[in-house]
Amino acid sequence: MLDSAKPKGNPVEGGSARGSNKPDDAVLLDLYETMVLLRRFETVAQTACRKGETPGFLHLYIGEEATGAGICAHLRPTDWVTSNHRGHGHALAKGSQPRRVMAELFGKSGGICGGRGGTMHLYDKSVGLFGTNGIVAAGIGHAVGIGLGARLRGTDDIGVAFFGDGASNHGAFHEAVNLAAVLKSATVFVCENNLYATATPLSDVTLNPEIAEKAKAYGLPTFAVDGNDVFAVYQAMEAATERARSGQGPTLLECKTYRVVGHHEGDPVVGTYRDQQEIDAWLKRDPIDMFRRRLITEFKAADEAVLAEIDSKIEAIVADALDFARTSPPPDPSTVTRNVFAEPINPPKALAAPAAGATVVQGWLDAVRDGIAEEMRENPHIIYFGEGTGERGGSFAHTKNLWQEFGAERMVDTPISEQGFTAAAIGASATGVRSVSDLMFADFVFETAGQIFLQAAKLRYMSDGQMSAPAVIRVAGGALRSAGPHHSGLYHPMFAHMPGLIVCVPSTPADAKGLMKTALQASDPVMMIEPKALFSSKGPVPEGEHYVPFGVARIARAGTDLTIVAVGTAVHLATQAAETLEQEGISVEVIDLRTIMPLDINSVVESVTRTHRLLIVDEAWAMCGLGAEIAQSINELAFDELDAPVGRLHSLPTSHPFAPGLEQAMLLSTEKVIEAARQVTRGIAPVPMHWRVTGLAASAAADPVAPAKVSSQSAAPVAAAPGAQHASRGDGEAVTMPFGDLTVSEGTVVRWLKQVGDSVSEGEVMVEIETDKAVVEVDAPASGVLSAIDQAAGSVVPMGAELGFISRAAG
Repeated sequence: MLDSAKPKGNPVEGGSARGSNKPDDAVLLDLYETMVLLRRFETVAQTACRKGETPGFLHLYIGEEATGAGICAHLRPTDWVTSNHRGHGHALAKGSQPRRVMAELFGKSGGICGGRGGTMHLYDKSVGLFGTNGIVAAGIGHAVGIGLGARLRGTDDIGVAFFGDGASNHGAFHEAVNLAAVLKSATVFVCENNLYATATPLSDVTLNPEIAEKAKAYGLPTFAVDGNDVFAVYQAMEAATERARSGQGPTLLECKTYRVVGHHEGDPVVGTYRDQQEIDAWLKRDPIDMFRRRLITEFKAADEAVLAEIDSKIEAIVADALDFARTSPPPDPSTVTRNVFAEPINPPKALAAPAAGATVVQGWLDAVRDGIAEEMRENPHIIYFGEGTGERGGSFAHTKNLWQEFGAERMVDTPISEQGFTAAAIGASATGVRSVSDLMFADFVFETAGQIFLQAAKLRYMSDGQMSAPAVIRVAGGALRSAGPHHSGLYHPMFAHMPGLIVCVPSTPADAKGLMKTALQASDPVMMIEPKALFSSKGPVPEGEHYVPFGVARIARAGTDLTIVAVGTAVHLATQAAETLEQEGISVEVIDLRTIMPLDINSVVESVTRTHRLLIVDEAWAMCGLGAEIAQSINELAFDELDAPVGRLHSLPTSHPFAPGLEQAMLLSTEKVIEAARQVTRGIAPVPMHWRVTGLAASAAADPVAPAKVSSQSAAPVAAAPGAQHASRGDGEAVTMPFGDLTVSEGTVVRWLKQVGDSVSEGEVMVEIETDKAVVEVDAPASGVLSAIDQAAGSVVPMGAELGFISRAAG
């Protein structure tokens, strides 16, 4: 262990962790050759940048070569490394071709990512380079998933995460290290502590600048080594690699090193946050110079002539790389949209004609759970991450029995660390293991939004099609029973805004199952948003294999006078409204989009050509939303078919209130859909309410449908006051079906423990009810005599309904 680096970047003195076993001379010379390659490559790239030959930022690795060389010397092409913005050295040490790395820095078609990634986004599947990364700490969790995925695939490959000292203050670091330790992931964490995060000294931003000591708190072995001593790094990594490959779990190595250049080209080397004395002190400990001397004097592995020959060899390699970068053509602008999504976007099974067969009536959660189980049986390399989704079966009983069938290694119960296990899901899915990240509520997505938007969605494009992250991000979305502002959001327009993400919002148990199965066969990341309000719904589900393709809407109801387009819960509101409107002589066609991205606008156009009127109904807010997107698309594609302006109906632009009356006023309802449809048929487009609308009269800016008009469809019904049904029975209190949770709407009476005429005491257990999640004991709400049993054993009882009645004793 090294002593702490002194404040403001003084070099550590001696103390490098050297072992007694000297490796073969060939290994020592390879370490030297790698370091020289890294150094010479960077100095040539630096000159090119200063000449204006390379676009964008350039973060150089000069001074830190010993770490990359010593770590990667133990890795195979099938091992993966994740890196950061200062990652050229890691790419080269892992085996990427120098000419293709240099061409990528030049933004040329010959680059390892075809010019799409550039200096901070280098990917090379052929050598196990998962990617350098422009987001601090973002790649650390990927290495955890890589290690878990390798174990599931039955290999001893490992994941290695390179990151800087600045990342150790990021939540992503702490979530990833803890997750890896708990799950014994085959991961090695490598902190290149160069003492500065951009321009901020480590000692200024933490009271404990010992990163190895920080990580030790999570229960994994940690070692601090001299990061400028390549042999010390090599030996430390040897032990960490053996530990990871043998299934003993992760290790963290803190390599104390120093960059002798600016944070990026153009950043002053001295004068702002460092002085020349500090730079000079570290230059005396140059990793290449120190190792060169040791090779000759201590290891006696080479003489000056041998090392000069290596230097000459590297000079030729880097000169070739520079020439290749300069002469490689730029990317063809006509290919700019290539590799956003897989082509085709649907897996073959989803495109196959569905087989005609029998259906079975199933609940939503059972149908989706069956679909997941079917895919997990077929593909042993599917892994499911979530909080409480293992033995417990999930917060909604949505993974019930999966843990019992597939075990803890595939149904992974995680800490509460959405960023950590979503990053792990991305790392696993990009390296051969399909994964599900269960985030419970759509609102929780924002705890890990960067992983979804910036990592999973962009991976295929940044890597120029080499890699993708076919992870399924599963969330429960939408409002239900006063869940409040942090558990009621839907957010699908926001997710659909991001190129590279598939976004599904089904409305039936059959589609929910079929889309989930397609997602687990697909090649792109999928946002699977399941409306909570529909979890208790039931419907016909095809038996056997059932897949629903992305980007194919369905006609939920045929009609001739008006088209209503909706997704999720709004499909049911639209269908109910259509039944009422039919009685008024208005024939409504309801289109269920099923997926937001890809968007089946063609089906909407075809419907509008039949009905000549369009209303979009969406539970999400209006601003920059689905309604605006579809309305403008119809203006562009089918304007001449319209006999009236396109209408939009959305939830009011507020957070989701808790009070039932306020929530119902804010949400959609069948009555609101009916009124909006009437307006469109009269040629009047409803104007969604917006905050801070300017240029319109106040009356035009308000929601056209009175918020007081609410429906039991927009929120759970309010149960009658206990005892109201049996008021004629005299003084007493009803025994009611208790509130289960957000998604339990009914239960089955198992048995009564008391019979009519029995005396009961307040709080005494009277009856047992079985829900989808558990057996619930119902206590007596008052003392008295059980005078009536209204629901016998075997009865299915909705939440809030009366089970029986207790009469209070006279006197």
